[in-house]
Amino acid sequence: MDEPQFPEAFASMVVGLGAPRRYFPVKTSRRIGSLVIALILAAGSGLVFFYGLYVSYLDYQNHGLVMTEARLTGPVIIAFVLLLLAIAAGWWAYANWNKGAALYERGLAIRSRKGLQLWSWEEIVSMTAAVTRHYTNGIYTGTTHVYTLMDLKDHRFVLSDVFFKVEELAKAIQDAIYPFLYERAAQRYNAGQMLTFGPAVISKDGFQIGKKTYPWSEVRQVSIRQGILKVSKIGGGWFSGSSVSASVVPNLNVLLNLIYQVVGLKLE
Repeated sequence: MDEPQFPEAFASMVVGLGAPRRYFPVKTSRRIGSLVIALILAAGSGLVFFYGLYVSYLDYQNHGLVMTEARLTGPVIIAFVLLLLAIAAGWWAYANWNKGAALYERGLAIRSRKGLQLWSWEEIVSMTAAVTRHYTNGIYTGTTHVYTLMDLKDHRFVLSDVFFKVEELAKAIQDAIYPFLYERAAQRYNAGQMLTFGPAVISKDGFQIGKKTYPWSEVRQVSIRQGILKVSKIGGGWFSGSSVSASVVPNLNVLLNLIYQVVGLKLE
């Protein structure tokens, strides 16, 4: 697939983010597919409605008004539901038609129906990744990706599989914001502050997951297996530690590297 080109809207309106790097639009198949679905649903709604009118008209000729209402109610309800679904699909296509994310030297530009938003790398304070592999009857059927960004003003943006090569987009963002996030976190840690990463909290006193706290002297290992972040105690059994889904831990790479760099634990 050819690499998407930067739209003129980005070239003319983005200021202060440096040189352009790469553009990631919404997948063409998603936009066109939603539009086609909207048209099919709208056509189906019309056909069902007119079918109901036709059947009601035949009953009216044979039985008068007695059966007309009963015959028409079902098709009208189905037609209305199909119309609502058509409107929803059409709205999705409209809202995402020109949506896209553009990487720059010093930040990210995101275009949606609300306009163009500019995020410098320093303004992004967290990134959470939820990557889920799906299986049906033991057979792998695909993977979904959802990445959530938050900035200093609590603005939120979600990147998902509707974007062209979303994994590469997320990796590029993660690599760009990591130095800023790690430096802030390391400074706070060295100053004796507690650092919160969703359900995981670290400080010079130890590591906390949920309601359980483990002094560093008692922690044997911190590991990630199959998307689960787990802390194990020294001398403890398999169930002696605590665990949490990695998908709910923001800035997971920063947390793991702090543990490795500052505390010196071995990560599995």
